[in-house]
Amino acid sequence: MSMETAELVRNASKPLQLNAEPGDKVTIVSDTETDEAVWTALYAAAHQQDLDPTLVLIPTRKSHGNDPTEAATQAMLAADLCVMATSTALTHSAAGAAAQRAGVKCIAMDEMTPDILTSGAAEADYDAIQRIAGELARIYDEGSEMRITSDHGTDVVGDIEDVTYWPIAGKIVENATQNICAFPDGEVGIAPEEGTTQGTVVWDTTVHGHGLLEEPIELTVEDGWVTDIDGGREAEKYRETLEGGDENARYCAAEFSIGINPMAEITGRMRTDKKVEGAVHIATGDNYDLGGEIESDLHIDGTIRYPDVWVDDRKVVDHGEILVKPDER
Repeated sequence: MSMETAELVRNASKPLQLNAEPGDKVTIVSDTETDEAVWTALYAAAHQQDLDPTLVLIPTRKSHGNDPTEAATQAMLAADLCVMATSTALTHSAAGAAAQRAGVKCIAMDEMTPDILTSGAAEADYDAIQRIAGELARIYDEGSEMRITSDHGTDVVGDIEDVTYWPIAGKIVENATQNICAFPDGEVGIAPEEGTTQGTVVWDTTVHGHGLLEEPIELTVEDGWVTDIDGGREAEKYRETLEGGDENARYCAAEFSIGINPMAEITGRMRTDKKVEGAVHIATGDNYDLGGEIESDLHIDGTIRYPDVWVDDRKVVDHGEILVKPDER
């Protein structure tokens, strides 16, 4: 085994060590656009930990949130733990939601590459990140409203009282609808109450399916729905993506989420970019697996690199710097 392969297997082992038990049936779902080295490392890591892995390779899906094949869906539902290592995310697909609600532990590893698996966010101190996640989760739990602004023009607000939130830092979060973590990981998200989001969202860094943006994409949001899209070529491509989806693809915000991984870097891939410490991602489309009521065949994340974030009258992020400390009580 080469040193590069050994490093891939070592880091692929991390999310399994955090979330799997010996003997667990593990389904690894990947696709034809994902580097073979990624799913090979996951398979080897599962064997090394006395797990029972099955590899399912599917054709690449068109968009994030689209379902896998029926055979892959059944393999996911039959597992104790499912690793979703596809180039387009299965996390917010109907199959992903069904697996979580059936009690299958899920690990999201979409857009994974060998480079991501051997550097940056994958090397973070996940115990330290978990402590920050816990503090932000407490603030979310006690809050009633979240507001996000940025120098590019974002100014959006949504109600967060008594809704689902998730502090994920490598260990699976379990609640009524979720049974999931991600890797590399590090975010604290929340699904605002349907119909309450108002204002302007300006994605200025990365968008699912587009990579790094050349120009910001501006969304006008009224009563929880995107009513206008402005920007350049990439905004037009995003508009075309929504038009190719179902009527709920324009729902916003499916989630507000703050990245908390200090080792994550901007790469143009959402797997790392939305985990960057102090960045925010806001999603359109499906929020069913996040505890909401909106079901869509699309879920598209877009990042804001240097936001300001308030929960009620407390500022928790200042121009991309997290103001919350893990020792606060």
